[in-house]
Amino acid sequence: MLIPNNIQKGDKIGIVAPARFIRPEQYVAICQYVEQQGFVPVLGQTTHLESGIFAGTDIERAADLQQMADNPEISAVLCVRGGYGCIRMVDKVDFRQLLNTPKWIVGFSDVTVLHSALSNIGVASVHGQMPVNFSKPDSSADALFALLQGEVPHYRFASNCNRQGTASAKLAGGNLSILCSLIGTPYMPDFDGKILFIEDVGEPLYRIDRMMQQLKHAGLLSRLAGLLVGYFTDAEDSTPSFKMTAEQIVLDAAANFDFPIAFGFQAGHQQPNLPLIIGGQYRLNVEKNGAELEFGQSA
Repeated sequence: MLIPNNIQKGDKIGIVAPARFIRPEQYVAICQYVEQQGFVPVLGQTTHLESGIFAGTDIERAADLQQMADNPEISAVLCVRGGYGCIRMVDKVDFRQLLNTPKWIVGFSDVTVLHSALSNIGVASVHGQMPVNFSKPDSSADALFALLQGEVPHYRFASNCNRQGTASAKLAGGNLSILCSLIGTPYMPDFDGKILFIEDVGEPLYRIDRMMQQLKHAGLLSRLAGLLVGYFTDAEDSTPSFKMTAEQIVLDAAANFDFPIAFGFQAGHQQPNLPLIIGGQYRLNVEKNGAELEFGQSA
């Protein structure tokens, strides 16, 4: 797995909109934040466009991401927001230039599509805060820029319902709904021997159960080294009640497997949204009431 170089103060940072659009005035605060961090923001060519819910057509968004990925003057590429749209344009982007000069591609939620495509060709990327959420102060954005500049991720966090154990493996995953939608496509990431990270937003508990059962019956859970669970934001119950919590749903789906499971990692559709290197090597140590996740650690 290729790990991109750290970015340096004064570098140019590309900002693209591969999915939904945001309001033009929002880019003012985004550019100000990037400049305050010591970098030069470069807006993509579709950041001012609207085509339905998207920031331009599929072809326009793909071309914009392509030129940012290929441009040697751009040191990292931030996806401005998620929503929906990456799956419509990912087949129109050729990421192979990144095999020669890898650079960080950053985002979460719908950007899970891009993380998976990059992981499948052997290029690491960052699941982290997106510019639409940048504000000052913003500990999540600060943590992202610290990682991009070389700070080694090392997290300790309290959590409950864990299944104890230790795993050392590469990290895969992202948004659970997106991962399930990729099954059967060329962009489905390889889970074999990986630590899988999952999170989601706005999904009722029964839908979370359906997706976990899909992963189970597709044979994907059986091959994991570990499971890291982030936020299940706004996971509402149904009427009548599903009578299981999100934690119970995950544990039930993984009941026949013996890998460690850590709940409560602070990443996803809430604050803080801590950055993770998709494709990076991590050591996950899970105890009864807490866990530790350290980047760069082998068995």
